Amino acid sequence: MRTGGHTLWELVTVIAVVAVLAALAIPDFATLRARAGVTTGANKLLGTLHFARSRAILGGVPTVVCLSSDGEHCVGRGVAAARGWIVFENRRAEFTPVRDPGETILRRHQVESPTHLHATRSAVTYWPTARAGMTSTFEFCSRVGGVPPRAVIVSQTGRPRLRIGPARGSATPCGN
Repeated sequence: MRTGGHTLWELVTVIAVVAVLAALAIPDFATLRARAGVTTGANKLLGTLHFARSRAILGGVPTVVCLSSDGEHCVGRGVAAARGWIVFENRRAEFTPVRDPGETILRRHQVESPTHLHATRSAVTYWPTARAGMTSTFEFCSRVGGVPPRAVIVSQTGRPRLRIGPARGSATPCGN
């Protein structure tokens, strides 16, 4: 008659089953995490664009949302990718979206890896009227396969909208 406890063989079998299940779950977890990163980035940018548009109209000051690599300055012209974005009031009302000394950053966000961000233009300026300075498309992509991209599209009136999948006109998703 056996009293409590397990044999070594039973313990090894249970550990092997747990290891196999964990190995099967890891790729799915990576894809799930990548999907969450793309979705979170797109949703945060969508909210940021709504915030900037409201701030410009209600505050009477041009407000800029621009891509940033360092969280302090806008990326230059022609740069199509960055690690995140910043929002600031453009008190001097310049048409070139450059953050001058003394212009406080209202919001900033950094995109988590493996998500990356591409844009047709590096900045959107909201003026104190109900229009944006220009249209732009921001694409959130993942380096993990099987994750659909998301695009945040800013219309000429400044209204942002979300699109699941690559932006129209993209030959390849996310400029890859």
